[in-house]
Amino acid sequence: MLSPTDLDVDSLLDCIPDWPKGPLDNARSKASFDWKVMKLVLDGDTVVRFKHKVWSTLASDPIFKRTPWEEYDRNEERRLTFARLKKLVDYKLASEEEYLNEPHKIPAFVQAVGQFSWSLIVKRVLSYEYFIVSCKMDNGDRDNSLVNDIMNFNALGAISITELAHGSNTKELQTTATYDPTKQCFVLNTPRLEATKVWSGVLGQSATHVVVFAQLYTPDGSCHGLHSFMVPIRDPKTFQPYPGLIIGDMGGKVGLNGLDNGFMTFKNYCIPKASLMNRNSDVTSDGKYTSKVKDESKRFGITLGVLSSGRIFIILFSISNIQSALSIAVRYSAVRRQFGPTNGEEIPVLEYQSQQWRLIPYIAASYVFHNFFGSLFLDYVDFFVTAFNANGDTQMDMGAEIHSLSSCGKAVATWMARDAIQECRECCGGHGYLKAAGFGELRNDHDANTTYEGDNNVLLQQTSNYLIKFYKEKVEEGKPISSYFGSVNYLDSIETILSTRCPGNLDDIPKVLEAYRFLVCYLLKSSYLKLQEQTVKMGDSFDAKNATQVYYLRSLAIVFFEAEALDRFQRFLTEFSVPDEISIVLKQLGLLYGLWSLEKHLAVLYESGYFTSLPLKPTQSTLSSSKPILTGPSTNIKEMILQLCNQLKDNAVALVDSYAPPDHILNSSLGASDGQIYQNIFAALENNKGAFGKPEWLEQIANSPSTLSGLKSKL
Repeated sequence: MLSPTDLDVDSLLDCIPDWPKGPLDNARSKASFDWKVMKLVLDGDTVVRFKHKVWSTLASDPIFKRTPWEEYDRNEERRLTFARLKKLVDYKLASEEEYLNEPHKIPAFVQAVGQFSWSLIVKRVLSYEYFIVSCKMDNGDRDNSLVNDIMNFNALGAISITELAHGSNTKELQTTATYDPTKQCFVLNTPRLEATKVWSGVLGQSATHVVVFAQLYTPDGSCHGLHSFMVPIRDPKTFQPYPGLIIGDMGGKVGLNGLDNGFMTFKNYCIPKASLMNRNSDVTSDGKYTSKVKDESKRFGITLGVLSSGRIFIILFSISNIQSALSIAVRYSAVRRQFGPTNGEEIPVLEYQSQQWRLIPYIAASYVFHNFFGSLFLDYVDFFVTAFNANGDTQMDMGAEIHSLSSCGKAVATWMARDAIQECRECCGGHGYLKAAGFGELRNDHDANTTYEGDNNVLLQQTSNYLIKFYKEKVEEGKPISSYFGSVNYLDSIETILSTRCPGNLDDIPKVLEAYRFLVCYLLKSSYLKLQEQTVKMGDSFDAKNATQVYYLRSLAIVFFEAEALDRFQRFLTEFSVPDEISIVLKQLGLLYGLWSLEKHLAVLYESGYFTSLPLKPTQSTLSSSKPILTGPSTNIKEMILQLCNQLKDNAVALVDSYAPPDHILNSSLGASDGQIYQNIFAALENNKGAFGKPEWLEQIANSPSTLSGLKSKL
């Protein structure tokens, strides 16, 4: 849940209107719960009201009007995104004070706008929220005029970290900022082509100021590592770059083409001394470097926590995309009819076991991940507040744990969304391939999430490093394993957990969690032993870690996240009171997610001995004349998955209705809430640009003489 709530639907009828009558009525009537109550369980009344306010504002403004079949070239998409961004800033849908007092409105705003346009919200967050927070967290000697300009759309910000030759390995970034005491300024330079700043969102065409990350050099030639600088780059009226800079747009991309990603080089570009963002360090007027942080490891832990916000919100982006894709595919599958019993009526494709198995586990994942994000976001808010008040040890512990959770969470969630979108597209057959279906834009815009803010496989190493460190200290120093938010606490009982075996059928969430904790402990110990073996063999910790990634450390980080996501969902079920009919469905979703995810690790569970090689148990056959069917843990898990999919089938439409955005936000001819799939598809066909026209080039090319007509075969 994103915000606290009373489950009083009557007080929110203006924000949760009934769906229009139509072909989906029958599917909706089968639900065992009230989808409006489920919506409140998911988001809470404050978020429901706030999202409704955002979506209603967009619906009433012509600049946000669109249809599923519209096509834009890159220039028009950029123009629309910029115009819509200006309107969003002008609307001021929530004040800074509101966001501080009700922080859950921040992800609500991001999701509400993001499901309309990811280019728009990414541009908004980079140029506005992220940039303003960077300014306010700095103790630099500057007034608030820049922040005020940003908030009034008189300036636009950007963040510039990545370079042509370095992305994940930020320590090796090569852009330099050398302090010149005679001019009381820093001189920025791009020493080589590989140091060109690239991929900075908003930089390509519209940013006026950029937070640039560069290596800080003092006059004595010493490098003091990576620091950030507030750098003006364009005239805010003409948007022309200042002398000493080369700035360009990176051109077309796979997706997010409403966002202007740019590249930039510096040549002896001077910025004032006050441009150094000096919360933790500074340079004196005569060029001496000073640091306010005595313990670098503590500073690093706190920094990791602060920088986790980007990954946390990418988890939200991914969940939102899963929800949008499922809203389209499930509604379409409930109406689309194909085949049926001999001499019988055709049945909705959602009635087929294969369609249920392809879609419903993703619905389960969408609910579990939604809860994980809400929980982790509250942890981050707790950390963010504490970071300015608590002692260094607490800050470091909180920051490191949030970094670990956001790293593995971002990796698993973005991959899950990637796969869910593709599965949903395929579940809608040929019609799903239409632009008007909405999957293409979802897929292309989501694709970047698997890469920016850290390559997923690199991020998984961050989580495995965190876990290995705890286990190493326990084994070698006898330190107990515990963390501020408790995600690793069970690992302190690793040997006890490893002595357990599967108690029988995994038919409830606590039993699945026991299996998952065993799996995490087994992979943790195996990875540690493999690392030791490789270190002795290779004599180098870097090579040893590289040789222990696949099947060990990578798998460890993934199962650690899956276990934590399920554990947080189970805690939610235990701590939050909901009507019985809602509780039953949520427990089914949690169990389905747990079993569906656990099935991917069956080989390790058998290898480890958690699933024993006891004789397989026979089950009663449905045919009296046939022999009993033999089953084991693997078969039981698969049968449970299919059984849960079937049990949830009649609730599928209500489950996606509970989080589906309004039609003008979802913007899909296949997934509209009225269920009129064929009328909506045909409207896209007949209204798309050029549907009935003859291309101007067709006749000319068809009737032109062939340039090969005079050639004769030599055979």
